[in-house]
Amino acid sequence: MAEDLQSLIDRIQKDAVGKAETEAQAIIAKAKAQAAEIIKSAETEARTKLEKADTEAKAFEERSERTLEQAARDLLLTIGKNLEKMLFDILSLEVEKSLSEDTIKAMLLTLSKSYASDDVAVVFSDADAKKLASFITGEFSKMLSRGAMVESDSSVRFGFRVKLDGGKVTQEFTKEAMAEALSALLRPQLAKIVSHAAQGK
Repeated sequence: MAEDLQSLIDRIQKDAVGKAETEAQAIIAKAKAQAAEIIKSAETEARTKLEKADTEAKAFEERSERTLEQAARDLLLTIGKNLEKMLFDILSLEVEKSLSEDTIKAMLLTLSKSYASDDVAVVFSDADAKKLASFITGEFSKMLSRGAMVESDSSVRFGFRVKLDGGKVTQEFTKEAMAEALSALLRPQLAKIVSHAAQGK
């Protein structure tokens, strides 16, 4: 009897220990699975955050490069415009120096050979109109089929303007017009110089 009782106690203890071990193993397995899931989730989240940070860093770098490129283009355009203005000012000064009374007379006599209009007026500054009136009504008019008129305009400071057919057609030989024409010839070369400078050549 005592043996049966002891055997029963031993069996109960064995079953209880076995059950406890099984439950402990299940709890440990579940804890390991949960820990693995947490680690996997944390790794995925970290990878996602790293990828997002990398994408944002690349986008920022591209935006920065575009901004710098635009700033460089703007700077080159500003430099180009300033150089162009400087050249225009230099050319204007040189044209002004070259537009002597004799030069203007020679230009007008050359131009008169190509005028077929019956209505020609030459516009000068007030000072030049007084100095060149006799030339226009004399020698210049003889070169035309009919006479020519002299006009003055305060907007003409150096050089002259020729009006044909009652002002329907005008040709500018003012300081500004000639400097602009010369400047236009230099623009491609100026653009090339600025482009080479930008490329570090």
